[in-house]
Amino acid sequence: MSAGKPLFPPLPNLPPMNFAREFEFTEQDFERIRNFIHRKAGIALNPTKKDMVYGRLVRRVRELKLANFAAYVNFLESPAGRDELEAFVNALTTNLTFFFREEHHFPLLADHVKNLSGEINVWCAAASTGEEPYSIAITLLEATGGRSNIQVFASDLDTHVLKVAADGYYAADKVNKVPAALQQKYFEKQADGRYRVKPVLRNMITFRQINLVENNWPIRNKFDAIFCRNVMIYFDRDTQYAVLKKFHPLLKQNGLLFVGHSENLYHATDLFKLRGKTVYELAAR
Repeated sequence: MSAGKPLFPPLPNLPPMNFAREFEFTEQDFERIRNFIHRKAGIALNPTKKDMVYGRLVRRVRELKLANFAAYVNFLESPAGRDELEAFVNALTTNLTFFFREEHHFPLLADHVKNLSGEINVWCAAASTGEEPYSIAITLLEATGGRSNIQVFASDLDTHVLKVAADGYYAADKVNKVPAALQQKYFEKQADGRYRVKPVLRNMITFRQINLVENNWPIRNKFDAIFCRNVMIYFDRDTQYAVLKKFHPLLKQNGLLFVGHSENLYHATDLFKLRGKTVYELAAR
């Protein structure tokens, strides 16, 4: 090979690749969406989530036959867009869950309730598609020998997942992760191969839409335990504290608050103190 001769021939001149989106989505549009979701749901979207937001919302822009994202945000902020708010929030919320997720919490819950007298009330504040509240209900029944005076209140912001939860149908690969004895006791196999939660569990649980950042929650009971796991990671510190401050008077004196594996309440030590791994109890009133 002669000196200076290239090893490979030069590439042909190719036209520039076009990464244009279907709809215009500017930085200003993204910032308006970030501000809007924070005001309405308390969610603090990371500045790096622009592509994710586009992917989650582009179908809404298309279905509404709008010209671009600026028009979509204008619509959201107008009186005419009031009914779109639910679809907007549903599109931007994440609902990753499975039965007995963060399994170390459930023996702690069982130990906590097994010797309680009177009615037992537990709130699952991020019900998603239902795996968590049903896991809570199973734990409560097993720990108390099947007592009838147990109520689970399950809420979420996303109405679509709440409907899935209330219906109680699950694919076999989800239910198969439940211990066999509990699977047989609390689930019924359907003709289509799915499983449905048995009425003994479904009748224990009340599902309601609740926005945790709103001021007036439709709740009158006090709870023996509140599960709010993997939710506050989406809130900024001020919003987290405001939600925790509203949880505080809703827990019974010996009640427990369960949070997610990556969450801590170090900024709310006036409200809660650590009891165990991601489990808190009331600080001195």
